[in-house]
Amino acid sequence: MRTLRKFIFITLSFAILGLLTVPAYSADQNQCISCHVKFKERAKSVHAALALGCASCHESVAGMTHPGQKGSVRLIQPMPGLCYTCHDEANFKGKYLHTPVTTGMCTACHDAHQSDYNKVLLKDQPGLCFDCHKETKFKGRSVHAPVGGGLCTGCHNPHASNSDKILLSDVPEVCYTCHDKALFTKKNVHAVVSMPNGCNLCHNPHASDTKPILLQAIDPLCISCHSTKTDGRHIVSLPGKNKIHPLQGAKDPLFPGTKKIPDPFNPAKELEVPDPDNPGRDITCVTCHNPHSTDFTKLFPQRNICARCHTFY
Repeated sequence: MRTLRKFIFITLSFAILGLLTVPAYSADQNQCISCHVKFKERAKSVHAALALGCASCHESVAGMTHPGQKGSVRLIQPMPGLCYTCHDEANFKGKYLHTPVTTGMCTACHDAHQSDYNKVLLKDQPGLCFDCHKETKFKGRSVHAPVGGGLCTGCHNPHASNSDKILLSDVPEVCYTCHDKALFTKKNVHAVVSMPNGCNLCHNPHASDTKPILLQAIDPLCISCHSTKTDGRHIVSLPGKNKIHPLQGAKDPLFPGTKKIPDPFNPAKELEVPDPDNPGRDITCVTCHNPHSTDFTKLFPQRNICARCHTFY
């Protein structure tokens, strides 16, 4: 009797699967396609489950007729358990989980069937991310390159991670994916670089109105940690009475202001020439100190820092 029941169950299963299979998206092979006509055409990205047939995810509800009664067809089990029958559940586990994953709402980001976007997403990045994350936080005069390129997943795992903010790895290692690690690991390293989440103590990882995506202007940012350097005598006094090297208000001679003018010999081109109305870049903390790391003491960018601007006779 048990063998007979098993045979009947297998026979019925294959009969139902035969009705619902959709590998060719043909109405002749799949009764579902006769009503769900959008699946007759393949989109750019097709969920692999479609090749297994509708019955791999959906089932009829006993005692109800389809399509006459609402709810007559349901998922064979709730999400995300259903998704884990194919997708490795371990990839969706970690110390930090993306909110759609914690709520089992896979279809908040993915179309369950097919899509014109990669990974059967409902939209491209970052538009999809902006459905939940406020877009204004990713706008500014200075925008981090991954944000500008719409590559949120260049830094974040969209499902789960053991790193804060579902990052692909901890800061600063995730930053070294793009930024040359050698520039941050020289003989003398700025203490903030080695701190947990150190990069984000100075930079906004998404966007800012201050270049290069700084949390605020350079000098106030540095002073927020180096408060003892605000007495105006940080740099050694110059020869003469009460002569102090300027910390602000002076111009960096290595970065004079320029402007573009038409080339008198080729009007189709432009020449870059000194601009007397624009003295150039202001002197700041980073004029004399590298904010990341150097091979010289006090984070100087070169051995004799004074020679960077001054000529000795």
